[in-house]
Amino acid sequence: MQPPAGDTCGSYLQSYAEIAGGSIYNPNDTSDCRYCSSSNADQFLSSVSISYDTRWRDYGIGFAYIFFNIFMAVLLYYFFRVRKSSGKGLKEKLAPVLGLFKKDPEKENKGEEKKKAPQDQGGKILP
Repeated sequence: MQPPAGDTCGSYLQSYAEIAGGSIYNPNDTSDCRYCSSSNADQFLSSVSISYDTRWRDYGIGFAYIFFNIFMAVLLYYFFRVRKSSGKGLKEKLAPVLGLFKKDPEKENKGEEKKKAPQDQGGKILP
């Protein structure tokens, strides 16, 4: 931003910087003022809910995420590429897992008539 003629950046922005916080990087210049709304990194980090007090917890979560991804990548590589198969295809290998998602025929409603929408009841609209 440009200060008024005859003013320096420091004298022009000083009162604003005291109220709003932040830093003036070139207080003696008379043009092209450089102002940052954060005077240190903690001000920015607090706006995104990161605190210096929880740094070790945050590092732990980050490293747990990294190690979990490495572990799963190696496990899946071994499961699909390295392990000797007995001639089974992927569907047969995953049958126990896919079986969890199949409907149980004993729990299905057999012989019960489903409710019909009014338009499916022969054109009659009931009051």
